[in-house]
Amino acid sequence: MSPCEKTGPKSIPQDKTTHLLLLSGNFLGTIPTLVRCRLAFSAPNVTMEIIVRSSDETISQAIASAIA
Repeated sequence: MSPCEKTGPKSIPQDKTTHLLLLSGNFLGTIPTLVRCRLAFSAPNVTMEIIVRSSDETISQAIASAIA
């Protein structure tokens, strides 16, 4: 998966405590998949909310479970 719309790590200012990361890719090269991660930093923790979308619910759940 790759960052979309300039939401990758190079786009985050040092003083920012929240970030929206958008990812897109193809699961096993064939199934288009999108991920939205909302990140919040509060030392020493990072909180993440993740939403995964694909045409196959099982794949969406597998990707979300792998990250969580």
